Amino acid sequence: MKVGYQWRGVFAGCVAVALLIGCAADQRWRSAMERGHEALRAGQYTQAEEQFSKARDEAKTIDPKGKRLAESLSQLGEVKRDLGQYAKAESLFQEALAIRESVFGPNHAETASSLTDLGELYRVQRLYTQAEACHQRAREIREKVYGPDHNKTAESLNNIAVIYQDQGRFAEAEPLLQRALGILEKKLGPEHSLTAITRDNLAQLYQAQGQNERAMPLYQRALAIHEKAFGPEHPIVGRNLINLAGTYQAQNQYPQAEVLYQRAARIFKKSLGPDHLEFANALSHLAQLYELQGLYSQAEPLYQQALTIREKQLGAEHPQLAIELNNLASLYQSQNRLDQSEDVYRRALGIFEKSAGQERQGYAKTLKSYASLLRRKQRTGEAERLEERAKSVLKRLSLENQNRGNTAGDLPQLLPIP
Repeated sequence: MKVGYQWRGVFAGCVAVALLIGCAADQRWRSAMERGHEALRAGQYTQAEEQFSKARDEAKTIDPKGKRLAESLSQLGEVKRDLGQYAKAESLFQEALAIRESVFGPNHAETASSLTDLGELYRVQRLYTQAEACHQRAREIREKVYGPDHNKTAESLNNIAVIYQDQGRFAEAEPLLQRALGILEKKLGPEHSLTAITRDNLAQLYQAQGQNERAMPLYQRALAIHEKAFGPEHPIVGRNLINLAGTYQAQNQYPQAEVLYQRAARIFKKSLGPDHLEFANALSHLAQLYELQGLYSQAEPLYQQALTIREKQLGAEHPQLAIELNNLASLYQSQNRLDQSEDVYRRALGIFEKSAGQERQGYAKTLKSYASLLRRKQRTGEAERLEERAKSVLKRLSLENQNRGNTAGDLPQLLPIP
């Protein structure tokens, strides 16, 4: 009996030590997560990445297959996604999803969170079929767990609507965004960031349909909310600025648009770095604004810089690179640099034709632009063949959208939030 008590005492001591070690590791994990969130709110992505990586390492010590690790992986994946490191982000999100499905089950709210992470990652890469499947599954889970009028359900509705909006399926997207906005205004308040994001998405929908007078006040309100919530130098503010600048540009208010594009570019360069795709996007928008005004010498270096960033981040065969090449070729065409323009158009078309149907609207636009160049060079037969190909691409895309619309009509009205 005496020996037994001795072993029991040793065992109790070991448990106490283990608990102390576990508590210390848990505290380190919590501190790293808090610092990571603080850095993310400030737009400091390098610091956020470092802290969430530390949190992941601590979580592996505490519970290598548990909730803490899944949460750490998810947050680290978000940073990787925002930095444009899509393959790394997908790996992290998939690992988090596998843990959550194992620990909580396939119909848990935590599982829905991982599906939302993956859905947004696929959307930004224009992988719309995969994105919609993830967001639809997340919505179904959230409706069962929270109910149809919960803010989490509204987030999923918003995310589905954004996918439709990205594909030009505006009639399907608008009622979802309106429903999501109504839920979020009621549950979170009209000044909440998630409410502002949905309001911004609705403004983008109006802008895409040429309804700039409806879009502008929504953009302005979203910008004011995000400046107050995150500060004037956060990337989300930069995205708001890009959107608002677009409405000024569409109404030929070029000086106002220029100021906003330039401010957005400064924000992205400072917060995300000079090689980030968000910075490239801002440069491209600014270049297009200069091109519209005939300021070709100011536009060209910006297009070239944006091209360099996209090729570095995405590779030489990515369809987003082809879209940027089309912009540059159009600039050359406007300057009567026709041979240079043709070379760039050819490169863009070569990328589109290797990209397995991605960015078909961009492909059709490039076909038509190249055809207009060929007409100027008196190569009418070649131009007509390209124009026919562009019509065929757009017709097929329209039919596919109609078919998707018929399927989607049987679904509940829903929405997306990044």
